[in-house]
Amino acid sequence: MIITVQDDLQEIRIKIMYEFDDNNEPETESAKSSARSLNETSQDVLSIVVRMCGLLLLFIGLWIAIQVFSEALALYKDPATIERMAIAIETGSNIDKSIVPLRESLLGEDENGVQIEQTTDNNATTFRISYFIAWVVDLLLLLLLARIAIMAVKTGGELALYDAQVKKLARHILNAKNKLH
Repeated sequence: MIITVQDDLQEIRIKIMYEFDDNNEPETESAKSSARSLNETSQDVLSIVVRMCGLLLLFIGLWIAIQVFSEALALYKDPATIERMAIAIETGSNIDKSIVPLRESLLGEDENGVQIEQTTDNNATTFRISYFIAWVVDLLLLLLLARIAIMAVKTGGELALYDAQVKKLARHILNAKNKLH
């Protein structure tokens, strides 16, 4: 088996002495060249597939990053849109309703033991913890998506620049070979 790595000006051949030949007959030159060309063709096809997957992953990561940025900008421009998530959190957990008895017990009497009147407008006076939880959850989700986008862009870029890693591996192999001799 011959592993070939092409650098800019030189061709480096590392021969590995390992043969799977049961009958110990030498192969013909045409069989060797056809096997070599098939091997090179499959490596080229694999390289193209890896690069295309890398570019696809790179563009998906960029699209996710743009969507995260636009959602964060939309929340900055109109913070009232968080209300949907706050309602969903309240519906699922009933956290605001569980705080109401605690609030009433704390605000029910003043220092002299006289009952304090409750206002009829509950939306203006109630403290909605689900609203603040919705902000925390939304920001954490945006940060998670941003992190996923960064990892997708990084991995896609590494896959698209496939040759750089192969050249680095070849240099390490040559350095290891030179140290042995």
